[in-house]
Amino acid sequence: MKRRFRCTVQTKKEFVVEVLLGYRIEVVARQHGLSPKTLGNWVRQYQDEVDDLMEKKQKEDKQLQQDAAQFQDLQKKYEDAVKLLGEKELEIHVLRDLVKKKYPDWK
Repeated sequence: MKRRFRCTVQTKKEFVVEVLLGYRIEVVARQHGLSPKTLGNWVRQYQDEVDDLMEKKQKEDKQLQQDAAQFQDLQKKYEDAVKLLGEKELEIHVLRDLVKKKYPDWK
């Protein structure tokens, strides 16, 4: 006997939103451990009722993309700062060596 997949209507609608956003039914079904046929039935049943969830999911995706772009920008700035810090430390080391050569009694 097959095991029935039980979940709330809200959860079913979230799965439907994933499919309507462009993911294949088979992929979404496999991710959540249910039959593609069952998910297809839910898509037909709930596709008219998920507009508000679609908007919410699209806003979340847009925010995620903005955050990823901001993260990459910050990562680049961080790498530039670390590089600059390394150059400054090298410059200080070279200057200290020059001072020690000219004034051996210094520090």
